[in-house]
Amino acid sequence: MNNIGGLLLAAGLSTRMGESKPLLEWNGKSLIEFHIDVLNSLKIKPTIVLGFCSETIIQKIRNYDVDIIVNSNYKNGKTSSIIKGLDAISKDDDILLMSIDQPRPKYILEKLIKNHFQSGKEITIPKFILKDGSLRGGHPIILSKKILDEMYKFISSEKTIKDFILSKNSINEVIFEDPIIKLDLNNKQDYFEGQKLFVKSTENDKE
Repeated sequence: MNNIGGLLLAAGLSTRMGESKPLLEWNGKSLIEFHIDVLNSLKIKPTIVLGFCSETIIQKIRNYDVDIIVNSNYKNGKTSSIIKGLDAISKDDDILLMSIDQPRPKYILEKLIKNHFQSGKEITIPKFILKDGSLRGGHPIILSKKILDEMYKFISSEKTIKDFILSKNSINEVIFEDPIIKLDLNNKQDYFEGQKLFVKSTENDKE
């Protein structure tokens, strides 16, 4: 497998969830431990950006093979955490960009990474097939090292990563039939429904 770095965003306030998302129970462990275990199983040492509740989370993951960054400006939103992460992470590797509230089985990440390097594109995005046959974008995304500096400058000018992606043409879309691709744990209802969805999805996992 080609070299790839992992940037995990876990700094948000978790206002709608009502408690710290990284510390939620997920698949028999905390959500952040789940993410780390999946990434480590792919030989990826993630750089994790923390903010809200960072001291408690650091104690939880202190024995894991990770790099931890604390974003003191986490209340300014996700873009501030991406910038903080890009300041710290190696620009020598392509980057798997993940959010704490978007857990994915190992097989999803494996397929994305494999397709990304086979495509030679600058950005890889998973897509989910809806019942009407149309496609809906999902997460996580992969960014080529070739565009990291460009993206950094773009989002530093108060623009979003979504705007950056829309400005690019070199995009690889990977099609999935598994709805886990669009799972986003925004609130408690998402969390409980997401756990059921995840159980079904892991039946497709390779391990």
